[in-house]
Amino acid sequence: MVPAPQSRKMHSVFFTIFFSLLLVLVIELTLLIGTIIVGQVPSQLDDNAEEVLCEQVENRSGYLQNFLVSSQELTALSTYINSQTEALLADGTISLDTLDSGSAASEPLLRAISSELVFEMRAKKLSGIYVIFCSRDLDDCVDGTRFPGIYVRDLDPDGPYSDRNADLSLEFAPATLVQSTGLYTASAWQPAFEYQREASDFLYLPYQTARNAKTLLSADDYGHWTRFPFCLPDDPRSVFSYSQPLILPDGTVYGVVGIGLLSDPYLRGKLPTNELQNEGSGSYLLCSTTDDLSADTLTLQIAVCSSHDAAIQAGNTLVLQKDASGEGFLTIDGTRYFASEQPLALYSRNAPFSGEHWLLIGLVPVKQLYSFSGSVRQMLVIIVVLTLLAGVFASFVVSRRLAQPITRLSKQISASQNQRYQVPALSPTGICELDQFSAAFTQRSQEILDTSVKFQRIMELASMEIGGFEKRPDVDTVYVTDNFFSLLALPDVPLDSLNKDWFDAILNGWKQTHEYVTRAYGGEVYALPASGGTVRYILLRSGEERGTQVGLVEDVTTSMQERRRIEHERDYDVLTRLYNRFSFMRKVQEMFAHPDKMRHAALLMTDLDDLKRINDTYGHDCGDRYIRLTGQCLAENIPANAVCSRLSGDEFVVLLHGYESRDALRADLTHLQKAMSTYTAVLPSGDTMHIAISGGVAWYPDDSRDFATLKRYADFALYQVKRQRKGEIREFDIGAYNREAYYAQLRQEFSALLENSSVFYHFQPLFSARDGHVVAYEALMRVNMPLLRSPETIMKLAHEENRLYDIEHLTLFKGTQTFERLVSCGKLSPDAKLFINSIANVSLTDADFADFRRQFAPMLKKMVIEITEEEETTPEVLAIKRRQLGGTAVFALDDYGSGYSNSNNLLLLAPHYIKVDIAIIRGIDSNIDKQQVVTDVVTYAHARQMQVVAEGIENEAELRTVLRLGVDLLQGYFLARPAAIPDPIAPAALKILKDAHFA
Repeated sequence: MVPAPQSRKMHSVFFTIFFSLLLVLVIELTLLIGTIIVGQVPSQLDDNAEEVLCEQVENRSGYLQNFLVSSQELTALSTYINSQTEALLADGTISLDTLDSGSAASEPLLRAISSELVFEMRAKKLSGIYVIFCSRDLDDCVDGTRFPGIYVRDLDPDGPYSDRNADLSLEFAPATLVQSTGLYTASAWQPAFEYQREASDFLYLPYQTARNAKTLLSADDYGHWTRFPFCLPDDPRSVFSYSQPLILPDGTVYGVVGIGLLSDPYLRGKLPTNELQNEGSGSYLLCSTTDDLSADTLTLQIAVCSSHDAAIQAGNTLVLQKDASGEGFLTIDGTRYFASEQPLALYSRNAPFSGEHWLLIGLVPVKQLYSFSGSVRQMLVIIVVLTLLAGVFASFVVSRRLAQPITRLSKQISASQNQRYQVPALSPTGICELDQFSAAFTQRSQEILDTSVKFQRIMELASMEIGGFEKRPDVDTVYVTDNFFSLLALPDVPLDSLNKDWFDAILNGWKQTHEYVTRAYGGEVYALPASGGTVRYILLRSGEERGTQVGLVEDVTTSMQERRRIEHERDYDVLTRLYNRFSFMRKVQEMFAHPDKMRHAALLMTDLDDLKRINDTYGHDCGDRYIRLTGQCLAENIPANAVCSRLSGDEFVVLLHGYESRDALRADLTHLQKAMSTYTAVLPSGDTMHIAISGGVAWYPDDSRDFATLKRYADFALYQVKRQRKGEIREFDIGAYNREAYYAQLRQEFSALLENSSVFYHFQPLFSARDGHVVAYEALMRVNMPLLRSPETIMKLAHEENRLYDIEHLTLFKGTQTFERLVSCGKLSPDAKLFINSIANVSLTDADFADFRRQFAPMLKKMVIEITEEEETTPEVLAIKRRQLGGTAVFALDDYGSGYSNSNNLLLLAPHYIKVDIAIIRGIDSNIDKQQVVTDVVTYAHARQMQVVAEGIENEAELRTVLRLGVDLLQGYFLARPAAIPDPIAPAALKILKDAHFA
């Protein structure tokens, strides 16, 4: 017999929740105590403390090793000094026999290398660099012997540089060299280096070792880091130094070149003790030893100490003992320290000083290192007790709080029955079923309320000023928004009872008093004068449907100003404010279409002399100023009707026209040439340099009536000047042109190049601006023929010979083939895209592209077609390219801001990537106008899901600036140079990216 079911015992909500929470609390405490006992937490904390310390020391040792290895890389500087020495020996300016006899004998060589020493020190951010000349046996020299040399010091190499090197000082150098360099002398300055055997290991060891060597190795194999820091005479600052001998190709050892790193604060600053995370009790020691590193006991010689502990600072030599597990310990002044040592690989295996081992040691007192585990034991007991007490209290509070909302909701629902004209506000309970009921109760009322205010909120939140009106046939008055007349600059018009006739009279009168232009897609844009001499642009549009007329007014000032700015950027060169190539060609075509207005004319093609030398010697910023000064000179010294343009980096063209005779033309050309000599540029060295140009002139109509021919003739005359005697302006000579065989040879080599596919490709990475990983590689054509070496010359010949199609075909097939081979060999990242250049007005035939697709089908999804700036893009060719590539079509606009890469092509191409021209990136950190250009491009691109590439980044300041401006991809020598197998991103650039990302 089945018993009757018994009624379940009822409990309150509070009682049920409270005892359930207590049960969970008991289970959690049981698991916590069991985990602590089984997991052996204190001992693991000790091990973890050691691992954290070792990992931090390992990270710091990697950084320090990279810094020291980079600093000791003096091969290029040594080679430069040797070349200068050989040159001065060859012309008899110096002699090795007397080179170390005094300052006068070595002063020419010291002057020749002083600027390179400063450059090397700046580039590596060193606190000192020196050269000492010696050609005698140091074993025969006595203390006090003086050797000529130079020592340049920078007390704050990480700080900003002074344009005049005011932050540098000379520790020793000849007095005549001090005067010529303009550098300050230190308080303990000496005209020469005073040799002291006990304090001159940086000279004696590398020099004497190389001098006594039976088999001479390379100079860097004799490089040596001083185990004992030294101080210059009368200078209390200790120096940690690296030096290597100067060895001529014939084996003659004639001195040393080296670097000096101030122990404090420069090197101590690179060994921050706070990163050891032991409340400042940790220390870093840079030590050396001649013991075997696997030995149980190591005798250490301290070179640099970052500790603030006087006991550690007082000792120069320490003894490290290792226990059975291999962990190191030191005992200093009765205190036992845990020592984590990491070796530094500063010497090659077979170098003369490879027996000296360098280590970075991190020290933390044992008591401090393991203090946390003892505290944890005490804390665990306290935590368990507190958890129990807090859990009981929290269970009680939570139970009360969970029970209260149910009662409150019931009361609110009851009270809402009397509120017939209001939507009740029911507070959430946190209980799903009850909250669903509350939401269903209020949802319909809330939707009605939201609908009533939606349109008003949209108008209030609009980012543009918009007003409107409505005229209905069944109503005598006109509805206008509050801001309608204020947008029309008619703020005094009353809005109340505005009838149709009055409204039409006001609006028609306003239209008649303002100029306007009709937009192609509807509406008129009116220009209204504003305060401060500015202009506001108002767009007025209206339409009618079923007798109801609706109008809209909108302030379009910003978009109109942006449009005009883009048009200006399209037509003018950013650097010189002269016409760019596109605008110049448009002007010339218009002028040559009216020969009667040309009369006598001259086309002057010019090329700046020494621009490459200025760029290489003083940097591209100085070169840009030189180009800008030339543009200013041309603009100020040519007739008003002349047309002047900067065609490329250092190439300018001037068309003088409308003259009665050639003599009048020559007079203006002579005036322009004389004016060039009056414009001077101040170089960073303080010297001034006049503008120097070479030019070629072709005459219209005597030489030709066709612009292309005239330009070719002027180019030929310019070529003659550049080849024979720079700095002149020469007229075109048809006889010399006919005899010139240069172009014939170039064309012959060009034909051979196409026939044999005699090109190869280097690849330059494009890095992500977010984390520095390789996003893509750009394939760059390289050629190595007797005369034909430049890709620019190849493109010029291809254009002249009508062989652009062959170049397009060769680039697409061979560039992709090379990339695919390197990817398959593991030399390039398999996930990276391939940026491959494509001529803007050329496309492959369907048959050739089908062949390309058969060979490289897997590569299509990785390809980015980079439309170059040399040729103008045509919609027809672009349509073919898109059709052939199909859904995989990804385009990039190359060198935006130069050539044909302007706003027109940007709008036509709508690329996935916009590559900003190197001329804009160069010096962008100090040019607000260039920063604005990039900011505008980034804003435009990101609004359309495009990515912006900053190409041509050559220094840290440019990289930091473009990162701040929000570019997406980075390319340039500062990050990685083009190569057959490109290097990864430079460490300095990667560090900047990480700093910018975590800032």
